[in-house]
Amino acid sequence: MLRSMWQANPDVLATDLDGELVLMHPGRSEMFSLNPSGRLIWQALPQTGAALADLLAERYGLPPEQALTDVTAVLDALHGRDLVRPA
Repeated sequence: MLRSMWQANPDVLATDLDGELVLMHPGRSEMFSLNPSGRLIWQALPQTGAALADLLAERYGLPPEQALTDVTAVLDALHGRDLVRPA
């Protein structure tokens, strides 16, 4: 997963609501809110999981292992809702 290139589903709508990034999948009529680290990941797409982990580690001063765990969790959650896809 971390070596794969990830991209946003082009059908997903992203809206900034009071500083919170909200994603909406029009086919599912579901909304998904991203915290600041999730927002950073979303806005960096398309990118590999490893590059996203490097970005997260650099921005938040995380140990590399923690950044990898966090990116994997975010990508899993987004992929499970068809908000991102492997490229």
